[in-house]
Amino acid sequence: MSLINGLRLLFHNGVDFSLVWTRLWVARWRTLGWTFGTAAIAILVSFVVPYWYESGATLVVDTGQPMNLGAAAGMLGLAAQLGFGAGSGPTNPLFYEALFKSRSLEERVITAQFPLGAHGEMRTLEQYWSHNDHPTPRQHESALKKLNRHYEAAANPRVQQVAFKVSGPSRVVAKLMADTILAAINDLVVGIRRKHATAEREFLEGRFQALGDSLRAREDVLRQFYERNRTLSSPELVFEDARLRREVDRVGTVYAQLGSQLEQARVQEVRDTPALTVVDAPIEPVRRASPVRRIWATTAGLLGAALALLLAMADAARLRMPALRLQPAVARRSEQG
Repeated sequence: MSLINGLRLLFHNGVDFSLVWTRLWVARWRTLGWTFGTAAIAILVSFVVPYWYESGATLVVDTGQPMNLGAAAGMLGLAAQLGFGAGSGPTNPLFYEALFKSRSLEERVITAQFPLGAHGEMRTLEQYWSHNDHPTPRQHESALKKLNRHYEAAANPRVQQVAFKVSGPSRVVAKLMADTILAAINDLVVGIRRKHATAEREFLEGRFQALGDSLRAREDVLRQFYERNRTLSSPELVFEDARLRREVDRVGTVYAQLGSQLEQARVQEVRDTPALTVVDAPIEPVRRASPVRRIWATTAGLLGAALALLLAMADAARLRMPALRLQPAVARRSEQG
């Protein structure tokens, strides 16, 4: 209760810093004990907590060769469908940053097999963290949250790069986790490509068939015109012949271009080339990422010193209280005298 009373007096009556420094010197062993004792405890605890090792990668995105689909087909282009403006695919690094942080990718990591057993047996991260061969839904969610605390991704739009870091319970597992993330992100991007390439192909096939029917109809009209008019003997017939030819040529040109674009969409639909170009590949970490004993000891020492200072301030407030009580009495005596 003395500490609580001292703090209460401290808040009501203010601080006499000269008295505080005096109390710090008088109780210097207590101050040193709190400062270095908490630092020592933090160092001891750092030997007990699990170690984490960090690995990661830096990459740029390879969206493949652009597909010049024209205005109509461009409405179903990858960039338009994903909301990133013009382009043949998602080229904004912020898109990949969000993809790196997606739940589907994190679930792919925690359900992958790693050598996590006592003798190198293959186990998933959710099994390892939950100590259960058949994790419950709650343990599954807990594993996702734990991974999220040791996993980060960041994009740099200026240089068109995306980087990520992930921490694992061992050096080998940390690198394997980074490799798993790269494979998962590549599968996701290729899957998105194929999905939207399929939509483009279906759209182009419909337009290609419609334009083919339109071209054949115009060619039939031109053929019937020639059957009715063996010779173009008047200016009206010459003008009508030119008009019908222009229509056939216009539709025929669009039809040929659309056919080329349809073939490109079919190729894009079955492409399985890697979507990522790795600049810095994952490597097996040499040092642990946490706990960092210097940081733990420094933080704990500062907290211990702050607590020692608070105790000294409370002591100063208690020592100052009798003097504050005497001041009204002295004033009354001086008035009576």
